[in-house]
Amino acid sequence: MGWFYMAVSKRGIFENPTKSPYNFEKYDSRLEERMMFRLEKDAEVAKWQKRHSITIDWIDPNGKRRKYRPDFLVEYTDGRKEIIEVKGSEMMDSPSVKRKEASAQEWCRKRGMEYRIATIR
Repeated sequence: MGWFYMAVSKRGIFENPTKSPYNFEKYDSRLEERMMFRLEKDAEVAKWQKRHSITIDWIDPNGKRRKYRPDFLVEYTDGRKEIIEVKGSEMMDSPSVKRKEASAQEWCRKRGMEYRIATIR
C-alpha cells in the first residue's frame, strides 16, 4: 500500500498546456497529471484549468464547516461547464469524499454546471 501511495502522490508541473489559459499548471498527483493529458487530447474539451477560484463550502463528518477546492474546471466545445474531481478508486467510499461530492453537485446545479468524480487508473 505504501508504494501505491507514493506513486499516486507525485507533484509536478504540466508545461505548455494548449487548452489552459496558463503556460503551466501544477498537479498534486499522478492521477491529476493523467487527467491533464486526457483533457488536452479530448476534442470535446475547449478549455480546462486547475488554477481557478472556485471554492465550495461543505460540512465534514464531524460537523465542521470546511472549504473545498475542486481539481478541474472544464469547458466543452458545446458550451457545457463541468467541475471534475480526480480520486483514486480506493477513496470513493470515504465519508468526506461523499460529503464533498454532495456539496459540489448542489453548487454546480445552482449554476447550471455539471460535477463528476473521475477515477483514473
